[in-house]
Amino acid sequence: MLFRKSIPCYYVAVAILSATVLAAQSVQPRREPDVPYVPTTEAAVTAMLKLADVKTTDVVYDLGCGDGRIVVAAAKTFGARGVGVDINPVRIGEAKENARKAGVENLVRFEENDRVRPFRRAPYPLPIRS
Repeated sequence: MLFRKSIPCYYVAVAILSATVLAAQSVQPRREPDVPYVPTTEAAVTAMLKLADVKTTDVVYDLGCGDGRIVVAAAKTFGARGVGVDINPVRIGEAKENARKAGVENLVRFEENDRVRPFRRAPYPLPIRS
C-alpha cells in the first residue's frame, strides 16, 4: 500500500505517452491499397491542370492523391483550392509536407480516407460549370 502511494503520477503518464508513440510509429493503411503508388510526372500534372482550365475559383479534388503533387500544383500555379484523399497515412504525411514546402497550406487540405467511400463532409462547395 505504501509503495503504491510513493509512485508519482508522472510514471503513469510516461507509460501512456510511450504506448501512444509506439502505436503512432507503426502507421499502416486501413486496408491494402487497390493499386500501387506511382507518382505522376510533373509534365503530366501541368498538362492535366491546363486541360482542366483550372481557375482560382476552382476546387481540385484528387482521390488517391499520393504525395499531393496535383493538388499542390493546382494551388501553387493557379491559386485554386484543393483536397487530396489517400488511404495511406505515409502518403498523406508527404502531401502535407509538400504543401508546406510549396507555401500553399492555406489553400489545400489532405485527408486519410478510402477513395472508394464518399466524403463524410465536403470541405468546399464543388464548382459547377455550364
